[in-house]
Amino acid sequence: MKEYRTQNLYEASFLTCRGFNFTHKERKGTKITLVFPDSQELNQCVAEFYAGGSAKAKDLFNWYRDLKDYVFSD
Repeated sequence: MKEYRTQNLYEASFLTCRGFNFTHKERKGTKITLVFPDSQELNQCVAEFYAGGSAKAKDLFNWYRDLKDYVFSD
């Protein structure tokens, strides 16, 4: 299975807000990477994020907070 990796919590929050689920996190030293199953739809959503795509602020903030807690839970 192809995977998409990001270290950007804002991007990961946007993706999860849009319905994409990450599978796990990877830690290398102090860097944390969130891993998503790769797909054409996910890549389109990533492009939309970097083009200034929008999401509901409350949902985006909640996902950011939850992912931040998850990333630093170890």
